[in-house]
Amino acid sequence: MNISLLLTCIFLSVLSVSDVKTKTVPAWASPAFLLLSGVLHLFLKDLSAAAFFAGLLPGVVLLVLSLVFRASVGCGDGFAAMACGAALGPERIMAALAAAFVFCAVFCVILLLLKRIHRSDSLPFLPFLASSHIIMLIAEVIL
Repeated sequence: MNISLLLTCIFLSVLSVSDVKTKTVPAWASPAFLLLSGVLHLFLKDLSAAAFFAGLLPGVVLLVLSLVFRASVGCGDGFAAMACGAALGPERIMAALAAAFVFCAVFCVILLLLKRIHRSDSLPFLPFLASSHIIMLIAEVIL
């Protein structure tokens, strides 16, 4: 089992609770996890420095989107994606983000059809990102 993926699942699950309850993410959590990931990769030597830094890029894109669209995408989501990308590398974070966006879109369509939300409502994104990572972890254990 990939220890980085397991730690990422735990990290995102904890942040998801905060994201759902308060619609905020603790500011210290993502930098702390990013630092932990860097130290872990130094000891395990399982991810190159180039892959570590390339994994940050999808989170940077989310941060830029957050600034451009003024909180349609939260800064906490971008920082969490940066930390996860540093832990897992660019390929895995891109796959996880793609799956999370699909999960979120399907969930939103269902809620819109059921008239539980309106188009202007916002939903926390980290639970979807956490679920995509958990599915990746289960798939890795099974396969």
